[in-house]
Amino acid sequence: MRRGEVWDYRSISRTRRVLVVSAEALNTAGVPIIVDVTDIEPGSPALLLLAVGLGTELGGWARCRSISTGDPARFETLVGRASVEAMEQVDMALSAALSL
Repeated sequence: MRRGEVWDYRSISRTRRVLVVSAEALNTAGVPIIVDVTDIEPGSPALLLLAVGLGTELGGWARCRSISTGDPARFETLVGRASVEAMEQVDMALSAALSL
């Protein structure tokens, strides 16, 4: 898995869609950091600041308030890759969420 890729990810209770946001060094080390992708549009201005539209083909919205590490064995299907522009917006949303 690589930064910017969108995957179907098998969690304990269900399969969900995720976006890989970590640096390549972490991905190579087997410690990818992911955010959830959802088809539900953010409902408030505050949540919109922490979401990035990826397009319907990738699953909708990257929720940059939902950050976790992923288990490489649970990545099932590569769905596609977020655009450079979308990843720049993800960087800004993560920076805002984490005061970086």
